[in-house]
Amino acid sequence: MTKANSTISGKESGEVRENLLKKAFGLKEKMVDRYRELYEESSVDHVRMMLETLLENEERDLVMIRDALDKGEFEEVQEPSDARSFEMLDHLVTQDLADVNANDMKSVLLKAMKMSNDIHNVLELMSNEYSDAKVSGVLKTLADNQLNNKNYIAELYDDFVNKDYW
Repeated sequence: MTKANSTISGKESGEVRENLLKKAFGLKEKMVDRYRELYEESSVDHVRMMLETLLENEERDLVMIRDALDKGEFEEVQEPSDARSFEMLDHLVTQDLADVNANDMKSVLLKAMKMSNDIHNVLELMSNEYSDAKVSGVLKTLADNQLNNKNYIAELYDDFVNKDYW
């Protein structure tokens, strides 16, 4: 008699966990690469400082994923976050943001907000699709971290871009 799998695909949960973590790692690596590119292209100190903070946040998540992959388990699943999207600027993340001026804070913030929102949505969906606590816990933690990043970026956008609006 075989044990029932708790995955949608019917594959072994360990295999699914490893595949999902590798995909999440790849997404996070792409974000780090893009933030690093913008950081290196920018000559504006406050833009570089903001990008440095985002890089540190993403690199922390990469370490967390790498540890989970190396150990085969995730021991530090955080309690579900109470973090909620501010949603005050979500209408901005639907724009196509292919061309980013690395010296323009508004342009960089919009791109960062879109990337954070997109990866948060993917991780949130992934975390809800699997009942295995080791799979969903890691992905939920990553999704919460990404939501925190998005909210941080939205606050920066409001402070720097909308400061004279009100």
